[in-house]
Amino acid sequence: MSFNLKRVLFGKFCSLFAASLFTFVAGLTVLRETSSGFQFALVLLAGSVPRILLSPIAGVLADRWNRKRIIVTTESLSALVLFGLLLYSLQAPLHTVHYIIASVLLTSLSTFLSVTLSSSLPRLVQEEELQRGNALFSTIQSISTITAPLVAGLLIATVSITQFLILPFLLFASAAWWNSRLRFLAVDTSSSAITDTPSFVSEFKEGYRYLFRQPVLTTLVLMAIVLNFFFVAFEILLPIVLLDRLQFTPFRFGLVESALGAGLLVASLLLALPRFTVKRPLRTIFESLFLIASCYALPALALLGYVPSALLLPFFMILLFIDGMLVLRMNIPLQLIVQKQTDPAYLGRVIGVLESIAMAMMPIGTLLFGLLSDHVSIIVLLGVGTVGLFGAASFGFLRLRKDILSESIPVADAKNTSSLTS
Repeated sequence: MSFNLKRVLFGKFCSLFAASLFTFVAGLTVLRETSSGFQFALVLLAGSVPRILLSPIAGVLADRWNRKRIIVTTESLSALVLFGLLLYSLQAPLHTVHYIIASVLLTSLSTFLSVTLSSSLPRLVQEEELQRGNALFSTIQSISTITAPLVAGLLIATVSITQFLILPFLLFASAAWWNSRLRFLAVDTSSSAITDTPSFVSEFKEGYRYLFRQPVLTTLVLMAIVLNFFFVAFEILLPIVLLDRLQFTPFRFGLVESALGAGLLVASLLLALPRFTVKRPLRTIFESLFLIASCYALPALALLGYVPSALLLPFFMILLFIDGMLVLRMNIPLQLIVQKQTDPAYLGRVIGVLESIAMAMMPIGTLLFGLLSDHVSIIVLLGVGTVGLFGAASFGFLRLRKDILSESIPVADAKNTSSLTS
């Protein structure tokens, strides 16, 4: 493994771990103090709306500006946000509005960081290391997803929120330092690649045109919009099911959340091996989607009393573990395809547009399911989400059935696919 790849992985882990710690504690604190699914949804919404609005802008800037400078600046500013929140907590107690403001700022900075890092990876590692780099990126994210809820669940029960905020602040500062040592393999000519483009508006349009010239990709993106509307239902409803309805402790809830990361980790490690290379990407996408839709209906069994209380923890841990594996089974090969098949001069914009479009319906879903969770049966909402996922997956499958049936090329040669989920 090259030193450059090690640096970017260390920096990414510090940043992801810090963000995961804060997100977990912010949502958990608001839900425990208010017992309101709607206020909990507002905190989650603060973590999605900025990404939707800013991803295309982040893509343009990643193609236009010095990428290393963007990466280091966003990490440094994230550290300052946590430091400011820490100082405020010394003077007065934190409330929902403070967590929302901090989440908006951190998500905004994370959007610029994520798009820039993804579009920079081909310039940070040799081509033969690109697939490994993508897999290790997902591995780092999985490790963070596993450990952050456990660490946060333990810390929030033993230290004050002020003391807790010191850790993510130091992690963001460490990420800035690691990323300041990155060395791009070639001169970053992204700013000169679009010198003839007169304005940001024209650059946005060109990014969309480049993306939608591919019919299969267009279908997948349209399907992703609907899928993410219902994906958010599970993100909203699961904490309510576990913490409010089943009375899980924060530590037990952290264990369940960590199982998702464990599934992501196992899948990313397996997909990094040549033996598990996905040869039929479209087919793999739809197999995974239908299985995920089935998994999302299962929490209703616990609410209906079909799962003994002694088995609730392993039941949900296994469920989240499988879900994590299925999500990664869709995403890793698709990320690699986008990076290899997209012109480097457009890569930042394409990734930015993809993230924005794929998440377009998530704020509506977050508000709707968060509000309904205070007035409608959780079992009914889980059923609606499951039916919606099956419907969206079926729509995409029917439109692409000829491509799926005729698909016989390796993932490295597949075209017109991209990541479906955020």
